[in-house]
Amino acid sequence: MFIESALDDCVLTIVLNDPARRNAMGAGMRDELATALDRVNADGSVRALVVRGAAGNFCSGGDLTAMPPENMSTARDRLAQVACLVRQLCGLPIPTFAVVEGAAAGLGASLALACDYVYMADDARLMFPFSRLGLLPDGGILHSLAARIGISKARQLLLEGRTVGAEECLRLGLADYCHPPDQLAKEAAASAGNLATRAPLSVEGVKRALAGGLPSLEDAFVFEHRDQPACYFSSDFAEGKRAFAQRGIPAFTGL
Repeated sequence: MFIESALDDCVLTIVLNDPARRNAMGAGMRDELATALDRVNADGSVRALVVRGAAGNFCSGGDLTAMPPENMSTARDRLAQVACLVRQLCGLPIPTFAVVEGAAAGLGASLALACDYVYMADDARLMFPFSRLGLLPDGGILHSLAARIGISKARQLLLEGRTVGAEECLRLGLADYCHPPDQLAKEAAASAGNLATRAPLSVEGVKRALAGGLPSLEDAFVFEHRDQPACYFSSDFAEGKRAFAQRGIPAFTGL
C-alpha cells in the first residue's frame, strides 16, 4: 500500500507512504491516491482533508527510475494521469491541507501547492528542480505557483531550479504557516478541524468561485446572483442564524 488514510472528527488524513523512496509519486501511488480522492469526493462525512508524507518527507516528486516512459504515447498518458490527479485535489469541495516535512520536490511541490493551505515544518523545503533535470514544470505548478506568488517570482524560481526553505516560503506566500516539526501535525489538524465545522455550502461556493483565479468585479456579482439565493433558503443558513442568535455553535449539514 502506498496510501494510508484515517478519518477523525470529519477530517481525513491521507499519508503518502513509500519511505524507501521518500514517497516518490510512482504509478502505484498515483493510482491509489486517485482512488482515495474519489472516495473523499463521494463521502459527505469528510469535511476537511490533510495530505502528508510518511517518515519525515512529503514527496520527492515523480519516480525518476521510471523515466523516460516507454514511448511518446505512454508519456502523454502519464501526464494526463497526473493532470487528472491534480484536478481531483483542486476540485474537492472541502478545505485541503498539505503538511510538508522534509522535502516536497517537483511533482511533490505541485501536489502541496494544489492544496488550499500549506503547513511547513520550519526545516522543510520546496524544491523546483525541473530546469536542472531538463524537464518542464508539471503537475499544474505553472499555474499554482504563479497564483500564490505572482508570475515574475514564479518565473524566477522555475528558471533557476530553486530550493526554497520554509522561512522564505512563508515570506513569499508559498507556505501559510510554519511550525517546529514536533508541533506541525497538531497545528494543521487543529486548523483542519476548525474549518471542518464551517458551512459546507459556503466553503464549496468560495472554492468554486476562486478556482479559476481572481474573478473580476462583474464575475463576482454574477456568482453571487446565481448562487446566493439558494443559500438564503438552505437549512445551514437557518442553523447559522439560530446559533448566532443564541451565541452557540452551529451544526451544519450541507443542506
